[in-house]
Amino acid sequence: MAGTIAVAAVVALAGLWALSALAPGTASADGPFTSPHPGTGAVTDSCAACHRLHTAQNNLLISASPQSTLCFTCHDSAGSGSNYRVEADFQGIPANDPALGIYYSHPATTASSHTSARVDEFSQQTNRHSECGDCHDPHKVNPAAPTQTSSGWTVSGALANITGVARQGGGLVWNDPIAYEYQLCYKCHSGYTGLLSVKLDQAAEFDPGNASYHPVEASGQNTTTAMTNSLAGGTLWRFTTSETIRCTNCHGNSLLVGGPPTLNTPANSARLAPHASVNPGILIANYRDRQLKTSTEAYDTNDFTLCYLCHKEAPFQDTSGDSRDDTNYPLHGFHLGGIADEGGGGASTDIYRPGAGQGNAICAECHYRIHGTALADWPGNQNYQRGVNFAPNVGPVGGQLGPLWSGPANKSCTLVCHGTTHDAKGY
Repeated sequence: MAGTIAVAAVVALAGLWALSALAPGTASADGPFTSPHPGTGAVTDSCAACHRLHTAQNNLLISASPQSTLCFTCHDSAGSGSNYRVEADFQGIPANDPALGIYYSHPATTASSHTSARVDEFSQQTNRHSECGDCHDPHKVNPAAPTQTSSGWTVSGALANITGVARQGGGLVWNDPIAYEYQLCYKCHSGYTGLLSVKLDQAAEFDPGNASYHPVEASGQNTTTAMTNSLAGGTLWRFTTSETIRCTNCHGNSLLVGGPPTLNTPANSARLAPHASVNPGILIANYRDRQLKTSTEAYDTNDFTLCYLCHKEAPFQDTSGDSRDDTNYPLHGFHLGGIADEGGGGASTDIYRPGAGQGNAICAECHYRIHGTALADWPGNQNYQRGVNFAPNVGPVGGQLGPLWSGPANKSCTLVCHGTTHDAKGY
């Protein structure tokens, strides 16, 4: 009897949820919103679509862990019950490699020890899990879009009433419910948990007290005219130096962007769910950050598509070294496209290998820890401005503790890069 009621309820909900038709395999879409729990008054059998009593699984659900088994009943790739085809997000995605810290998805399709988002299961623990209920409260979801504030982007309706971790009094505390989107991410990606050896504390990197950080919790430090002009040329997002950004502006479903990025498609405030991506790091677009160029490789815009979603590409194509009004460093283009076959760093293309570098550079050699500089690998680099901190393949000169940059005032580098020594090299 209970099974019959559940099936009937699912069929009823499917009729209410089928609001639009999408081709199989496309990304989860924005669109008209109908509550997934209609008619939950005193007289209803809608609850039976997901819950039962006598033979219930975890949280009285009709199926056991992972919760995605139940959620995909309606959020399947065929769109049988919802226009948000979340199951499609996980299809055709490479497997995660936890040993190397390479992830293409939040593994919601994997069974875990998850009990309830109301329970703090993460404090100083390494029991990583991302069941659907870790990020979503299905009883409270609503169509509200996130809004931008000076302290970050507020919680969208998709994350309504969910828990996370907030910064408070110089530390991190459990927050129920969260006020900002990034607080959900901090539940797993911060020092609040027992971090894995291949993961960093993102809360430490985004701390507005740092010398440099991407503006997730607060607007950035670089308010120069050049940065303003750079941001005005993004291919997808158009931020200003006074604004904050969302984690999902970089980490999200790659299908949402698809081919060449089109300005404001999707909108910055859209449901940019970071369920899965074909790009490592669950990045919404490609970013070459760990494999160096071979000696003859030319500059390729596709290597840095992620960067150009926000930043103007033109300075990185200009190999002249001439001053420009859209970059504070006129040698960006020269390093990325003008030194092919000039590197003396040996045969390795591994950014972790000291001294490696055969030819044209990649962004990550000078902007290695891109979230923020607080956890930069080389001593001294932690306090550099403008996202400057050098990769392991860039070495120090003589007895220095690490490669040196004089800062935006003096504009010089003292380091060994691609086999070439820069001794207070100015620009």
